[in-house]
Amino acid sequence: MTRLIADGHVHLYPFYDLPRAVSSLEGNLRKHGISGIPAGFLAERHDCHVFRELREGRLRLPGMDFRPAGEGCLALQGEAGPRLFLFPGRQIVTAERLEILALTVDIQLPDGSPAADVVERVQASGGVPVLAWAPGKWFFKRGNVVAGLLRRFAAGKLLLGDTTLRPTLWAEPRLMRHARSRGFGILAGSDPLPFAGEEGNLGRYATVLEGEFDSGSPRTGVRRMLTSPGGPGSVVGSRGGVVETLRRLRANAGTKKRTDVV
Repeated sequence: MTRLIADGHVHLYPFYDLPRAVSSLEGNLRKHGISGIPAGFLAERHDCHVFRELREGRLRLPGMDFRPAGEGCLALQGEAGPRLFLFPGRQIVTAERLEILALTVDIQLPDGSPAADVVERVQASGGVPVLAWAPGKWFFKRGNVVAGLLRRFAAGKLLLGDTTLRPTLWAEPRLMRHARSRGFGILAGSDPLPFAGEEGNLGRYATVLEGEFDSGSPRTGVRRMLTSPGGPGSVVGSRGGVVETLRRLRANAGTKKRTDVV
């Protein structure tokens, strides 16, 4: 039995200080005080390919030895073995402006397709689909879409994602509570925003995964951990406070205006 402490929503933007981002991911995951191997699930948007560049050796981070770990995954090597596992993944923005994560696969799905179609295409690729919570995106018409996805897909076939962007005073959303009561797994992750300085948030909110795990075929093991009955395990770490979250969202909005980043 192996235990992973995993950030379920990792972005490594090319404009980040990438060595700092990886160090924060590993360091913050270890700070939770849980015995296990740190891991990060990438959710790269359409214009980001950091994982692929690391895997192919076209990108090297000073002082960090990333090596293939089997099944297209990466391990950050230490003296005693892997210090951190990185799993590929994509973030797709659907026609309804919801975010679907395609975990453990590096596939190119275009933004703008209906959410149900995206979930099915992620499943067909062998990936693990996660419907990610985001501020304001589960209300009104989009809330109806979320409810429809929960009716259409069974627990274990679709996970829900929680992030640091849900303030500590914001109670668990009604649809998330409903999904949890029906056996849907909830995967916690940092979801850092696309501007410099967010690197330090990686790993601060995570999920403990337990199960059979072979470092030579890590993707097979984590897929079982994510989709097994009862879903992912306990959540560790913390989300942001109201003031901190508003500051982050305001900074992100300002960055979009200055750089036209979507």
